[in-house]
Amino acid sequence: MPENFSPSNLSNENTKKAPGQIPGQQGPEQRFSPPPSNVFIRTSESDLKKIKSEGGAISGMPSLSHTPPPPPPQASPLSPSPDTSAYIPPIEQTPNTQPELGIQPEPAFSDSEPSFAPEQPVGMSEFPIAEAEPPQKNKLLPFIIIGGLIVAVVALGYFYLWPKFFQAKPVVITPTTSTSMMTTTTTLVASPYPQVSGPFQKSLFNIGISGSDVVISIKDAAISELASPGTFKILIPKVHNDPLTNEEVVLSFIPQLPMRLKPYMLARKYLTYSYYGEVNPSLGLIIDIGEENKGEVKSIFLAWENRLGILNDLKELFLISIPKKTANDFKETTNAGAEIRYFTYSGEEAAITYSFYDKYLIMSSSLESVNSAISHLQGITEPIYP
Repeated sequence: MPENFSPSNLSNENTKKAPGQIPGQQGPEQRFSPPPSNVFIRTSESDLKKIKSEGGAISGMPSLSHTPPPPPPQASPLSPSPDTSAYIPPIEQTPNTQPELGIQPEPAFSDSEPSFAPEQPVGMSEFPIAEAEPPQKNKLLPFIIIGGLIVAVVALGYFYLWPKFFQAKPVVITPTTSTSMMTTTTTLVASPYPQVSGPFQKSLFNIGISGSDVVISIKDAAISELASPGTFKILIPKVHNDPLTNEEVVLSFIPQLPMRLKPYMLARKYLTYSYYGEVNPSLGLIIDIGEENKGEVKSIFLAWENRLGILNDLKELFLISIPKKTANDFKETTNAGAEIRYFTYSGEEAAITYSFYDKYLIMSSSLESVNSAISHLQGITEPIYP
């Protein structure tokens, strides 16, 4: 196919008069122009005709009769205009050249395959080719990181900083005569026992201390340092730096405590105190029996007064030699709403006395001592530590 081939050349070539057509004679009128023929058949006869039309002659060449090629196909009247955009390359046929006649191929044609440059679609140059956009970064990533940092800071402050700097630490308060010392024990004390290798068993048990030794020790502490009249002193007995229990003190002073009173007087909060009167000192006990138990305990004490057995059971509350009895039965009085019952002895400030005030039971060896205890149970109270 020739290099300068184009649809316009093909159309011009088809408009030439066909062989055998009378010059000046026009074909039948057509409503639509026939589509240009895309097929060009090259033969030796067409080559001779072209040479003659250009004024050339071939000597000694016999004339060749030829049959004119059929006219191009006519388009249907209803067919639309041919779409020139759908181009069908022509079918190239190998020319039937006869070397013996000295016919050479026309220089305008080439046997090589035509090369077509790829045509760019119309209008495509107006739109630039979209390039692939780079992947967008995750916009939530900074917020996730900030949220994680906030959670970490809150957890650190709650579980580490707050307990370390603000949470109250358990303390052991050791009272003294002037100031209160606050200490925290974090290590175990040294063991007083030698070490042994296992296997072995270990048994821990408590030994109750009660009896005359406890009573003597408490009385010695009360009279070893006498105080000015009207002084109310709290006594805290201890063994190996451990305070004595309620049972150890109460049963030491009242070994014949009635069985009915034990549920109300044992395993309760208690205080041992000494009161220094104008003439004699005296011992006293304060026991928290509970407001709800006051009526029951009072009835038991009234029965305990029968035949004056209570006087013999409470005699260890005297810090002085037991004086002679001067009364025949108990008397009753009141102080600040407290009911007081007492039995007098000879001399001053000597009387077995007990009283019920609020939720407390008070027992002592003088009426003055019980009145002092009642006054100290009123007003603004404060805790007592060993």
